[in-house]
Amino acid sequence: MENIVVGVDDRAASRAALAWVGHRCAAHAAEVELVHVVGEVSGRRKATADLLAEAEHILHEAAPGQAVRFHRAEGGVARTLGELSADADLLVIGVDPAHPLRAALGGWLPVRVIARSVPPVCIVPAGWVPREGSVTVGVDEDSSSAEALEFAAKEAGETSRRLRVVHAWHLPEPALDGSAALLVRPDRVLQEHRDLLDAATQSLQRRFPDLHIESDLVRSHSAEALLDHAPTATMIVIGTHREGVLVGGYTGSVAQDMLWRAGCPIVVVPPAGFPPKGAQR
Repeated sequence: MENIVVGVDDRAASRAALAWVGHRCAAHAAEVELVHVVGEVSGRRKATADLLAEAEHILHEAAPGQAVRFHRAEGGVARTLGELSADADLLVIGVDPAHPLRAALGGWLPVRVIARSVPPVCIVPAGWVPREGSVTVGVDEDSSSAEALEFAAKEAGETSRRLRVVHAWHLPEPALDGSAALLVRPDRVLQEHRDLLDAATQSLQRRFPDLHIESDLVRSHSAEALLDHAPTATMIVIGTHREGVLVGGYTGSVAQDMLWRAGCPIVVVPPAGFPPKGAQR
């Protein structure tokens, strides 16, 4: 049975995350723990109780009778959610795409949560509603995509959806060696990336023979290639090995922008064996 931890507060994004979890629980059994983190010791326990009662109501609208555990915690949000979800299968939080500036001023909470999380993190945009589509996963050139591919394939299989595997590529800048320019051959670069995508897709097909898998090789930056598929995706899955904000093709401001522009849940899957920020190596 899947164990899901949900970070909740009084914002619309949190309500969207709860609705997404409720929809998921209606499809298959899960254990759910709602976590409300407050920044300091406070006497506002009634406010917390009211918030958790509302959260339970939202969850039960989609999944009547779903059992829920409650946890009120004090401390930093990212660190606390990371600690309380360490043994979970999935951590779910909401994000408000309409207020990226406020999120930036608040320290990019989703990015800080990702850095400290052991399980995959699902980031649900405010206003989320169920829709048809495929599970879309990005394939990078390093090993950071391996667990993301596995997660996406299992998700597609369990929800009876198609799996779309996307790999973006672009020509490297020519290197200068003295007076000679070492130019690359575009056809050779393209074939290398096609081989990488084909290998990833074929490996998934062997392990998940009943899964309908599509692949897309796109000459673009990774985040932009995935965003192009966002309107027809039920979720986008990407990998990370935690070095930097998000890694590989998902590094930096473009990846952060993807969190605000996708319009569908994004699942960030860390690799096994690479510890979260603050953990002992």
